[in-house]
Amino acid sequence: MGKTEDKTGVVMSLERDAIRSAPLAFIEFTNGEKLWVPASKDMYVGQKILAGGKAPLSEGNWVELGRLREGQKVFCLELRPGDGGRVVRTAGNAATVLSREGDNIKVKMPSGKVKVLDARCRAIIGTVAGMGTKEKPILRAGSQFHIKKAKHAYWPRVSASAMNAFEHPFGGGRKHGHASKPQTSSRRAPRGRKVGYIAARRTGKRR
Repeated sequence: MGKTEDKTGVVMSLERDAIRSAPLAFIEFTNGEKLWVPASKDMYVGQKILAGGKAPLSEGNWVELGRLREGQKVFCLELRPGDGGRVVRTAGNAATVLSREGDNIKVKMPSGKVKVLDARCRAIIGTVAGMGTKEKPILRAGSQFHIKKAKHAYWPRVSASAMNAFEHPFGGGRKHGHASKPQTSSRRAPRGRKVGYIAARRTGKRR
């Protein structure tokens, strides 16, 4: 988020970035500084942005955590004063200011974890734009493939009993409807056979 002095800027444009879930705002400041930051929910082109100790507590402005009231929603949060805002940057996310303890501020992250940060750390007031992006239905298998590939996830995942006998210990059989051998295996089983319930004391539903 740039340096920590007071400054005034204007939102010049709002753009979509293919590698980010949230739209980006291009902000140009009066001192000549230009920045790309995640856009807040109600941000618009031409909006005036204020940063620093004199900035009012309105959405889109950058302020120190020590100035915020309890329950305030913030994003693009600094973990150390002046680091530029490293967390809470994805679409629809926001952290919540909980309380103040001396020179530290307790902040609840979107994950539910509570972090204790320096009161001089800054954040943007509001919620990241793009809420609902993850709720969009995946209509094509190709879309799901690329989503999983970006996360280095194994997809599509084929069930073991649907495989052939040479591909998996549970594969084969006439109907491929069930594992072709017991699903429990010894903890000392060799590689390739150590599948299923490994060293299970018991299997099945408790009654």
